[in-house]
Amino acid sequence: MRYALLHVEVRLFQPPLCQGTKAPIKGSIRRGATSFFFMFFLLLLAAGAGGAWWWTVRGDQEGTTDAILHSVDRRDFTLDITERGEIKAGGVTEVKSEVKAKNAAGIAILKIVREGTEVQQGDFLIELDSSILQEELTVQKINYNTAKAVLVESKNMYETAVIALREYLEGTYVQERQVIESEVFVAEENLNRAREYFAYSKKLATKGYVNDLQLEADRFAVEKSQKELDAAKTKLNVIDEFTKAKMVKQLESDIATTKAKWDSAENSFELESNKLADVQDQIAKCTILAPREGTVVYAHERDRGGDNSFIVQEGAVIRERQTIINLPIPDSMEVELTINESLIQFLKVGLPARITPVGFGGRVLIGKVKKINQFAEPTGWRKANVKDYKATVEIESAQTGLRSGMTASVTIKCQEIDDALQVPVQSVYAHGNKFYCLTFDAGKWQARPVVCGPTNDKFYVIEQGLDVGEQVAMNPRRYLDQVVLPKIAPEREQRAVAQGPEAEAEQSLATDAKPASSTASATGG
Repeated sequence: MRYALLHVEVRLFQPPLCQGTKAPIKGSIRRGATSFFFMFFLLLLAAGAGGAWWWTVRGDQEGTTDAILHSVDRRDFTLDITERGEIKAGGVTEVKSEVKAKNAAGIAILKIVREGTEVQQGDFLIELDSSILQEELTVQKINYNTAKAVLVESKNMYETAVIALREYLEGTYVQERQVIESEVFVAEENLNRAREYFAYSKKLATKGYVNDLQLEADRFAVEKSQKELDAAKTKLNVIDEFTKAKMVKQLESDIATTKAKWDSAENSFELESNKLADVQDQIAKCTILAPREGTVVYAHERDRGGDNSFIVQEGAVIRERQTIINLPIPDSMEVELTINESLIQFLKVGLPARITPVGFGGRVLIGKVKKINQFAEPTGWRKANVKDYKATVEIESAQTGLRSGMTASVTIKCQEIDDALQVPVQSVYAHGNKFYCLTFDAGKWQARPVVCGPTNDKFYVIEQGLDVGEQVAMNPRRYLDQVVLPKIAPEREQRAVAQGPEAEAEQSLATDAKPASSTASATGG
């Protein structure tokens, strides 16, 4: 709206200060002139106000407005992500403490090679305190020897039990059986003789040569021999059926018992042997040698606040599996970045990047995205609602002078669109699950639904809804009362509209959603 401003300067004449002057006519003229010029000033003000009103009506009729407008045009669209990160060696070998803690706080460093030293494979790096392990080695040697003595004794007992079984079956049993068989044979022979002699006595008794008392004695001899034979046979049956089985069972039990003791002694000896070997191995691991060539870099630990929580130095206590030294390969360098969750959706492995190390003479290095972590980094209570992801950018060409720990600015080129139709992000208004731009045409505002493509914090790519040359409001919220928008449920008004690649599949619902993150840098033409 145009306004016409008129500047009128009126000079009033001062009337006479007192009456009784010598020129009364001149004073009357001055009073009349003052009244005239005052009326003339009022007329000029009225004419200026009317002119301004006329200019305003004429301007509205011609379709003018005081809104800040942007003309829709086409230009090359670029989406870049710029972050600062730390340069690290790509191929890093971590030298860790392999000495077991065994319920202790750790093991102290007695001696360590100086940081920055160039080492070759097999060179000395670290010596850890092994005094406690030496004491444990002495005790373990005693336990080892005791277990070995028990093993030898149990083995001999087992072998003795096996021999005892063979001795009985092949010796004692056979010998005892042969004796009993001999007794049976003698008893049978005595019985036969007693029977023959008794028969001969009966013949003589019929002829009167042997009296009855002698005949009774001969009959008793027969019965005695028979009983001796029966006793010998019973003894033979006992040794075959009972004594042998009992002795075999007992001897087999002795074998099984001594075998179990032998196995237990073997397990105990093996356990003590392993413990001894483990202690000796732990003592050997207290002296750490370089696994390969490289430059010694101390693995200091930092807490979440950025302060050093552990310093690698002589006397420091090292936990089990804790990294003490890093051996990086200077020819393989990379940059570790922290990317906000609002930008991680635009990042992909293989995207080109420009790396500018700080203090490197302004030289720009070429790289590409190597790795993107799938999970967010842990955060503290101060940044509980902020999620960041780690990404690694590999420096493709080897550069002399680069050192681990240097800071570098990295610009990742995420997307490029040639001759893209685009508008500033502040001209896009989110209403519900749709985007709108307010266009001014023929003195009227119109809410034009648009389909937005990618955004880069400064510009939106417009895929549908606008044409080149159309005028869109840079402050659309100011003119919302002059357009008609679809009604949406109140509970859906405060939801954000999806941005980036996910917006094509699903758009969340929001009113007053800000289209892009504030950490991306872009060039819109």
